Amino acid sequence: MKTYFDFHFQKDIVILYPGDYFSTSAENELISTVLGSCIAITLFDASVRIGGMNHFMLVSSSSDNELEEKSGRFGEYAVELLLNDMIKKGAQKKRISAKVFGGSNIFNMPGSNARVGAQNIFFAFDYLEREKIPVRASDVGGNYSRKIYFDPKTAKVWLKHIKKNATKDDILRRREEEYRKRIKEEENKKNDIIWF
Repeated sequence: MKTYFDFHFQKDIVILYPGDYFSTSAENELISTVLGSCIAITLFDASVRIGGMNHFMLVSSSSDNELEEKSGRFGEYAVELLLNDMIKKGAQKKRISAKVFGGSNIFNMPGSNARVGAQNIFFAFDYLEREKIPVRASDVGGNYSRKIYFDPKTAKVWLKHIKKNATKDDILRRREEEYRKRIKEEENKKNDIIWF
């Protein structure tokens, strides 16, 4: 997570990366992220005007490490961490609504990589339904990346579909592949396996 001042919006922008979540009631902040097959869920309590967003990459971990399984990189924990953070700041779960973004097939090919986005989408809607959190809007699927800005004070979202561009798509694909590789390497290190 990092923050910078944006002259267009005249606000601080908090940028989320996979595994990050952030909530606030500050008027001078927006939360932003770029999504491929990952999902971002925005949550908002209109009564106290507290909002937040997470960014998760996978539905669950294949690790036996309980600490890693409860990381914000994985669906259920990403939503749980964000909800708990908002509740600590005064939100109430019964008043919270959601918006869901991402889950695209940026690899644009059949196979396991294509299923990641679809699995993430299914998980997000299923989890929110089980938790009785209404989904007010969504933009999911497709084969393009998305950039979103979320105003945690009003729940307004600025969304941009990032058109197919070999350079941008290659960069995002490479980042996701590096992230998956890093997760695998971390799991292997814990199991005393080192790749060279």
